[in-house]
Amino acid sequence: MSLFWTMLKIEGKLVWRGLDILIFGILFPIILSVLFGYLMSNNPTDNGTSMFELSYPAVVTIGVLATGVMGVPLTIAYYRNRGILKRFQVTPASPLHILLAQGFIQFVAAIVSLIGVTLVYTGLFNYDMQGSWALFLCAYLFVLIAMYSIGILIGSIVPDQKSANLWSSIVYFSMLLFSGATIPYEIMPIFVQKIMDLLPLSQGIHLMKQQSIGEPISSSLFAVTVLSICIIVGLGLAKKFFKWK
Repeated sequence: MSLFWTMLKIEGKLVWRGLDILIFGILFPIILSVLFGYLMSNNPTDNGTSMFELSYPAVVTIGVLATGVMGVPLTIAYYRNRGILKRFQVTPASPLHILLAQGFIQFVAAIVSLIGVTLVYTGLFNYDMQGSWALFLCAYLFVLIAMYSIGILIGSIVPDQKSANLWSSIVYFSMLLFSGATIPYEIMPIFVQKIMDLLPLSQGIHLMKQQSIGEPISSSLFAVTVLSICIIVGLGLAKKFFKWK
């Protein structure tokens, strides 16, 4: 355990020297939440929930997406490309220690992003969740695990760092723009919504929205199924095909 905490301290210093997590994982969703607060109507729609209220579950996923689909796979690919994972195999600190430390750091960044966005919504714009905060946070963690599973899979199977950048960018920007995280799902035409529903993060946002407005968990079974498949397939394939060098 002491070895893990030592690795965590070292990796934390290295990660926070860069600005990627700070900008894309923390500041971007916080800035977006401020814009949504000023631009979106807080008047209830036909279902009794305003567009502003529906935007909260979407915005908090941006930190998850940035850390899970960009941060995790790019870190794995970087360490493999530099031969760091291979060298760690002959030291008391196994490669697993460094991967766990990195995963924990990315997780902490996602939680900081969640807290920042929540403070903006509740402190500046008086957001009041209709549903249960406990169930919402459980849904958030479930979505986080699913997105990190996708990131771990990408980092495990790409042959080099260039490929990791390519595939991480494709997955990140497709879900950032077309899952409802930045462009509200509700304003899209029906045929576009059906395409958006194919993306795992779209189902994650649906799940979180349903919990935020107090709908029963039974209405979220499809989203739960899709995210469960992402976790099982992502982690299963990552374990099978992971390359240390």
